[in-house]
Amino acid sequence: MAKTIVVLGATGIQGGSVVAKFLSLGWKVRGITQNTPSPSAQALSSQGIEVVSADKDDPASLVAAFSGAEVIFAVTNFWEPFYRKYAELSKQEDQVAGEYAAAIETHRGKAIVDAAAKILQEEGKLERFMSKYPALLQEKDLWEKRSLLNMGIYMTNVKDYGDAFRLKRKDDGSGEYIYHNASPNAAEHTFVVPTDAGSLIELLVRSPSKQDLLGVSEAASFATFFEIWGQVTGNKVTCEEVTVEAHDRGRPGGLGREAAESMASSAEFGWGDLVLPKDVSSIPCEIKEMFELTCSA
Repeated sequence: MAKTIVVLGATGIQGGSVVAKFLSLGWKVRGITQNTPSPSAQALSSQGIEVVSADKDDPASLVAAFSGAEVIFAVTNFWEPFYRKYAELSKQEDQVAGEYAAAIETHRGKAIVDAAAKILQEEGKLERFMSKYPALLQEKDLWEKRSLLNMGIYMTNVKDYGDAFRLKRKDDGSGEYIYHNASPNAAEHTFVVPTDAGSLIELLVRSPSKQDLLGVSEAASFATFFEIWGQVTGNKVTCEEVTVEAHDRGRPGGLGREAAESMASSAEFGWGDLVLPKDVSSIPCEIKEMFELTCSA
């Protein structure tokens, strides 16, 4: 009998990748979404996926959605509440929007963990629980059953959110780009293809419990990252080191600081003792391959 995986955010980038991966492996997939009539949810249903409505702000709905699962993939979205209130809260202090979004993310994460713990107690058969670290602190009993996936910097950010990350064309009319880097240009960061999430989660499910996995497709400095991007797209990018404060001034309201502090923290502290995909298997898509697949100009 096929095992069941429950996927929160099944219509999103990470969740959609997990859905596709486990469906290809013959698992029964239950996709959780707030809007079951949406075209994306109906597309999942047409593939034989059980689409169920549940709300991270409604713990009872999560308990019902998790029932009977062997594996739960749980993810929360910091940026959704951040952007929803950004126009209003960015007029206040820089960190207000981030603090607001973080509080909602923690609240929703705890609701997910509580629901998973309830199912664990009632059914006693959950094998894995993938979620975010702060939420797991709420339920110590889940530590023996959980594995964590820590996604690196999305490679697609340069294309989708270049302005937020301070990638701009130069003002000299050359058509060249400049990237304001809030970390040393030589510092290496962990980049990941968002749609690798499915393969990373499948890797965790096949591995012993209590893995703390760093979701990375390739580690590189921003200088190398943009050199590769330039080779593929025909663009030239100069990386200029700036302070967090300068980055914040260039994109005021909290978004610039949020991005800058993330890069500065990655450069200064790294990712500690997290397990790398290569330590247990391999995730094939590297930076150049991803750009060749997604950037034609």
